[in-house]
Amino acid sequence: MLRRLLANLVGFFLFSAATQACCAADFSMPLFAPEYGTPPRTYHDSKLVSITFKTTAEALQKLVPKPLTPNKDNLVSLYIGRFNTPDYQNGELLFKGESYLEAGFVVPVNFEKRSGGYSLVLYLNKTAPAISGREIWGFPKKEADIAMVEDQSKITVTMERLGVMLLQATFQKGEKVEPVVQRPPRARYNLKYIPSVRKNDPPDVMQLTSFMQKTTLKELYKGKATLQLGGSSVDPLSSIPVVEIMKAEYMVIDGAVDYGEVIYDYLKQGKK
Repeated sequence: MLRRLLANLVGFFLFSAATQACCAADFSMPLFAPEYGTPPRTYHDSKLVSITFKTTAEALQKLVPKPLTPNKDNLVSLYIGRFNTPDYQNGELLFKGESYLEAGFVVPVNFEKRSGGYSLVLYLNKTAPAISGREIWGFPKKEADIAMVEDQSKITVTMERLGVMLLQATFQKGEKVEPVVQRPPRARYNLKYIPSVRKNDPPDVMQLTSFMQKTTLKELYKGKATLQLGGSSVDPLSSIPVVEIMKAEYMVIDGAVDYGEVIYDYLKQGKK
C-alpha cells in the first residue's frame, strides 16, 4: 500500500514538472510547435489612414455590447494601414515578424468612467497575425483581400471578402502637422468570445478585455477622405450608415500591444 502511494506521488510530481516545463517554454497552441510567443506585440514605421465618420445612434446601440456605452456623437473610427512587426525572441524560440494590411472599425465608448475604443471588426490580409490577436486579447480579426495603393499624395484602399466588395476609400493628403503632438494612451476594449465544443451549450469564454494602447506618432497629415461600405450576410458593413465624414488623417506610427485585463465576465455575471 505504501509502495503504491509513493509511486503515485512520484508520478504526480513528474507529470507536474513536465507540464510546467512545457508551458514555461510554450505559450500558444500547438504546444509542440507554438504559433506565437508572449506579449508585447510591437510594430514600427506603420503607415495608416484614419477616417472618423458619424453614423446613427440606432446602429451603435446594436453594435456595442453592454456594459459599454457608445459615444454620444455617434462616431466610428476606421483605420486602414500597413503594419510592420519585427522578429522577437521568446526564450529559446524565435518568431518571425512580417508586414500585413489591416482595416479595423473602432467605436469610441465608455466603461464606467474610462473612455476608450471598442473593436467592432478587424480585417487582415494574412492569417498568422490574426491568431494571437484573437486568442490572447479577443480581437475580432478575420481574413480579407485588402489593397492599399499610395500614388504621390493620394491613397486608395479597397477591401474584398468572398467575392464581395466591402470597402472603398480614398485619402488625399493635405498639410503636414508639425510639430507632432503625442496622444495619450487610451483603453482598447474587445469582446473575447470562444464557443463551446458541446452542442447547445453556452460559450466557454465570453469576456470584455481591456489593455492600454500606446502609440508614438512619427508623422501626421491632415486630409480629405471618401468612404463607401458594402456588405454580405457574414460581413454586414453596409448596415453601418456613413452619415458624414468628420475627420481624416494619415500617420506613421510605432506602437505595442501588451498584456491587459478582464474587466467584465459575462458567464460569471450570469451565475450571480
